[in-house]
Amino acid sequence: MPHPPGTMDYWLISDTHFNHPRLERWGGRSGDWQQQLWRGLERIPAGDVLVHLGDVCMGNDEAVNLRVTSIAARSKVLVLGNHDTKSPGWYHEHGWDFVCDGFALPYMGHSLWLSHRPEPELGRFTENIHGHTHGNRHRAEEYETFYRPAYHKDISPELVGFHPIRLDTFIGAMRPATR
Repeated sequence: MPHPPGTMDYWLISDTHFNHPRLERWGGRSGDWQQQLWRGLERIPAGDVLVHLGDVCMGNDEAVNLRVTSIAARSKVLVLGNHDTKSPGWYHEHGWDFVCDGFALPYMGHSLWLSHRPEPELGRFTENIHGHTHGNRHRAEEYETFYRPAYHKDISPELVGFHPIRLDTFIGAMRPATR
């Protein structure tokens, strides 16, 4: 359904890891998870914005990034993950409109920090929305000393389903901002 003029939704996804040969063996993903991710991406409306919180793929980088960025969303933002190893320029050349290491987004009374990994609280943000953990404390030594569930909001596909989530829906499910 088309949006009223001047409105849009943000869609978040992380850790798609297309073509990762070991994810099923390590647990958390089985069956048609890659097809579910593709179907979800392809359903994002043309007037909306895709924000990918990193780790797009593990192989066949050019084809995968071009396919992701060919979806109908009007803008595609990539927050680089630990497996997104090309230069920002390479990602721009392959369809991403904005490439960064993280960014602030004021939204619905919240001051969000969007990143790939959980990041320490800086005092300026009400929540850190991130991926990276795969819902199983993946690489927990990187963040366990500062991770606080009230602040850190994990959107790893293993936790939210293998599809993008709409930011307003995700925020609506969270408690009100506390700062």
